[in-house]
Amino acid sequence: MAEYYFALDGVALPGTDSLFGIWKIVKPPSGSPQDGAEVSFAPGTSKVPTEPVWRVRLPVPSDAARALLEAQSVALRRSAADLAQAERRLAQIGEGVSFAATAGPEAELLATLRALETPVPFGLGREEAERRRIGRQWQEFLEQVRRLVSHYARIETEIAGALVGHTAVGWTGDFDTLWESDITPQAMQLHLQAVHLALGSRIALLRLLIVVGTGAAKLALRLAVPGAQLLVLPAVWKFVRDVLRELRQSWPQIQS
Repeated sequence: MAEYYFALDGVALPGTDSLFGIWKIVKPPSGSPQDGAEVSFAPGTSKVPTEPVWRVRLPVPSDAARALLEAQSVALRRSAADLAQAERRLAQIGEGVSFAATAGPEAELLATLRALETPVPFGLGREEAERRRIGRQWQEFLEQVRRLVSHYARIETEIAGALVGHTAVGWTGDFDTLWESDITPQAMQLHLQAVHLALGSRIALLRLLIVVGTGAAKLALRLAVPGAQLLVLPAVWKFVRDVLRELRQSWPQIQS
């Protein structure tokens, strides 16, 4: 068992195996139920999630556990800064700034915009097939985000393999927390830190959608194509995703 573990369990975000370089994406098994959730603090119990759950597993030493949570909080702040940079780069494309790059996210997005203005005949061309694939991924991404935000945010924290806290947070900000019967103040504080990390990540995901939607709307103004914004959305989503991945390569690795 890994000494530490941060996972978003019960969703399948296409095109990535992690969210913001923090949360491992754990896809729900096919045919899994979609309603209700039962929490058990019994040792060794691990139920298949019936709705998305943010899971945090921490080691015993409080100092090490706090350091891991702080490192992930720093990673979330880096992700916010990276998203702001992706938004600026997207705005430059929308403003018609010239790019000399022949590869990378900007070049790929510009090529897609040009292709939308001069479409390949239906069913022809590898580029068209790739656009359709990205379009399907975008629709799947939207559906998974919808599923994530349509439920309460549920956060579980394990310390040394034992579940110590489970919190459900509604969109009105109401917190409902179940605690292990003999939880220590230190473990309680660690769980609260995990809750804040999960909620911050959820807000960041919604912020990403806003950046994609706004950027697509601006780029659509450049295209004399019916339904341009809907056509551009998948390409803009891929651009933002690729920029975030590119910037994340310079991040320092978390030490366990």
